[in-house]
Amino acid sequence: MTQVVDYISVEYDQEELRRELHIEKLKGGKKEVTSLIEESRGLVEPKAVYTYLEVVKIEGNCVYLENGERLKGLILADMLKPRQKVAPYVVTIGSKLENRVSKLARDNIFLAFVLDKIGDYALRIARESVKLLVEKALGDKVSNFGPGEGTGELFGIEQQAILFRILQPSKNIGVRLTPNYLMIPKKSVSGVFAVTDEEYVACKYCPKKCEDRKSAFRGEYHPRHIPQ
Repeated sequence: MTQVVDYISVEYDQEELRRELHIEKLKGGKKEVTSLIEESRGLVEPKAVYTYLEVVKIEGNCVYLENGERLKGLILADMLKPRQKVAPYVVTIGSKLENRVSKLARDNIFLAFVLDKIGDYALRIARESVKLLVEKALGDKVSNFGPGEGTGELFGIEQQAILFRILQPSKNIGVRLTPNYLMIPKKSVSGVFAVTDEEYVACKYCPKKCEDRKSAFRGEYHPRHIPQ
């Protein structure tokens, strides 16, 4: 059964957010940034849609689900197991914040950038809230598999079309998918939560030098269960 969450409480960790925004390093504009943090609370409208589906079988790099859908991805096929439950999801904070960012950029590109970063933070907190709900239901910690994350080779961004077909987020929470697999509102995220023997972190297998990477690059992913 599809679960729709119309309201997610997003509590900012002030110290964590200040570190992410590098507020202490600012020579000026601290008051404006602090004001933006407060303003953002009224611009964030977190919603989510997710469901639980059983993995029926795994063949090659394809994972077949109980509803007849098939997810294609080397990392999914290698780390998931038949008969386990997985949780496809889409989370958004709505369009108010990104609309404010666009207007703010006309006058102050720096503050627009800061507000955009606050939006990223709020979206991450919203997703973590859904993750906790899933972990409680599944009774264990889960890994997050996001289409297109990292290099996109392990779980391609085109797989978002399957997630959208399963969850119908356009109808349920107002998130639509473009022909290029981009989500609108932009501050939205999709993926699959699943219990795994070892936590999957896309950054481990991605050489991109992102500012907010979660783990050091360890090299190319080598499947353990799929013959190559």
